[in-house]
Parts: sequence; C-alpha cells; structure tokens
Amino acid sequence: MKSVTLKGKGNKYFLELNSDADFSESLTEIKKMLQQLVNSTSQHSQKIPIVIDSQNRLLTSDQFTEIKTIISEFAIFELQHVVSNVFSRQKVEQLLDKNFLNIETKIIRSGKVVDYQGNLLLLGNVHKGAIVRATGDIYIGSHVEGIVHAGFPNYSGAILTGDISHASQIRISDLIQIVADMEEQTFNNNSLFYINDLHVLTQDNISNLHEIKPRREIILG
Repeated sequence: MKSVTLKGKGNKYFLELNSDADFSESLTEIKKMLQQLVNSTSQHSQKIPIVIDSQNRLLTSDQFTEIKTIISEFAIFELQHVVSNVFSRQKVEQLLDKNFLNIETKIIRSGKVVDYQGNLLLLGNVHKGAIVRATGDIYIGSHVEGIVHAGFPNYSGAILTGDISHASQIRISDLIQIVADMEEQTFNNNSLFYINDLHVLTQDNISNLHEIKPRREIILG
C-alpha cells in the first residue's frame, strides 16, 4: 500500500498519509509527488493550496513542521491546513467538558454567582439576585427567581428548558431577556429557549427539540 496518496479536488490537492506507513517514508513520497506536480503544472499566479490528511495518525508538532518545511521548498504550493480522523487529548477533554452534565441540588442564594463547565440540571432553588451560569445547556427543574445563563459566555448553540415564570432574566450566549418584558404566555416545565438562525432568543416546546437542535449528546458523570 502507498505511503501517500495524491488527490485533486477543485483548485487544491490533498495528500493522504497512510497511517500504518513509516513517517520518514511518507516525507520522501510527499517531496517526490510535489516535484512531479511542479514538473507537470503550468505557471500559476497564485499558490496552489495543499491539504494534508493524516487519516488515523495524529501528527506531532515536529512532524507537522517537517511537512511544512518540505512544502515551503516549492514556491507554487502553500500548506492550507491538516485534517485527521482523530482528536488530540486536549480536544477530547474539551468535548467532554462541553457535554458533561452537572447536577445541582443545593439552594443558590441571593448575591451568589455560580459557574458550571458543561450542561446543568438545576434542581436547587435559585433566589432572586443569584446568577447561575453554564457553558452548555441548562435544564431547570426547580423554582428560579434569579438569573440563569446558558451558553456562557458566547456559545449560541446552547438551550435553556423549564419553567422560568418567576426568573428575573434568562440569558443564552450574549443575548439577555428580561422575563417580565416577554409577551404574556404560559411558561412551564416544557418550555424551550434557544437562539435561532437570525440570532434571536426564541421560545418553543421541548417536544420539538430534536428538530430544532438535533444530535445533542450528554455525558453523565
């Protein structure tokens, strides 16, 4: 099996690295392929983008630098970016944090500001003057009089669900809504709030969540 496969798509080239091949062999093959492209390509006024697909191999910073150095030897090419089928440990930890479900049963009293990394199931009452913030979704299952802020500070894909009848404010990402100023309507445990495509805070019913925000994943601790 080849250590590197060259594919052209649109105005760019993709170099797919065989995950099982020796990396030094892949470097040699990359240089050889680029030289062949130079020999067979007419003069370009703009550089040709190169995308490296490392498949199931996660490149180290040194390996990335080696590839970048080889590509820089050819004036007509530029490295656009590197893609792969795997995540770094840091990326995995970020995904876990984002989807982790916190469960809060304690009362949050006036003057307190409490932050959560990930999603939040809120079962403890929130007094007036208290602020509850989560980087992900907030699912309200208690009496809330304070402020609840989902998607803090700037995640517009977050949702907020539950009865907000007595809350002073709801917030999602950078949007703020004073509950008392909202149109008269019934808030209940099935109420759903999210930011729509026009970046407007919108209300719906939790039964429509799958159509509005599909493929949501929650990780229980």
